Amino acid sequence: MTTTTGKLKSFRVADYMLLFVFFVLVAFTLFPLFWMLMTSLKSSAEINMVPPTVFPKDLFAGNYSKIFNDAFFLRYFLNSVIVSCSVTVIAVTGSALAGFVFAKFHFPFKNLLFYLILMTIMIPFEATVVPLYLTVRKLKAINTYWGLIFPSIISSFGIFFMRQNIEQLPDSLIEAARIDGAGNFRIFWKIIAPLSTSSIAVLSILLFLTEWSSYFWPLLVATKKEMFVLEIGLTLLQDEYFIDYGVMMSGCAVSMVPAMILFLLFRQHIMEGIAMTGIKG
Repeated sequence: MTTTTGKLKSFRVADYMLLFVFFVLVAFTLFPLFWMLMTSLKSSAEINMVPPTVFPKDLFAGNYSKIFNDAFFLRYFLNSVIVSCSVTVIAVTGSALAGFVFAKFHFPFKNLLFYLILMTIMIPFEATVVPLYLTVRKLKAINTYWGLIFPSIISSFGIFFMRQNIEQLPDSLIEAARIDGAGNFRIFWKIIAPLSTSSIAVLSILLFLTEWSSYFWPLLVATKKEMFVLEIGLTLLQDEYFIDYGVMMSGCAVSMVPAMILFLLFRQHIMEGIAMTGIKG
């Protein structure tokens, strides 16, 4: 009896230690976000105070007024939304279709072609920048939305991700649909896509966040201020000799809004996918 009680006590102590470590990690993760939001609501004088204040003494909305009154900030924001949404829709659709083909179709050299696609994941983007830039310039797509989205419309990781998920779907559903006279595209839109909503939601968030935070390629392709994306626009909020941290942090806070909205829209599908994974396991 004593041994059992001791095991229960040690188990509870281990649980408490695990929870403590968990909350410490969460605090370290969320603290930069918390500090960014608090800084965005402080005046420049309060930001430079020593010692610094954690919470703003007086809520200061002037930082947000400055960025929204900026002549180009809303254009930067709109450019990022257009580019990120376009890349997400095109890349996710293409990845789902290609994943369906690799998962459920049989054709010569299928595995070889799939492995070649996987190999491209290991090639760093910097190694392909020069040929991509020359291609975009030859297509006269500099300072256009098409030039901004061109390198990201095909996602090797997305094809791999969707293929692995679609492969788990039973072949009997597809065979039954073909017996009923459904074609391949109808099977995809009516059976494969609805059963893959969780995977599509996760991939959409990953691709959107990747494109939303893209800086290097837009810096090369966009030479006109009207075509700058938000990541480049945020760097223009600072002056040559002075950095207004309040304005910078307010711009960063606004840049987080689309990602949060996307997560809230797809959170139910993500949770369903996690639950189904647990059931299958």
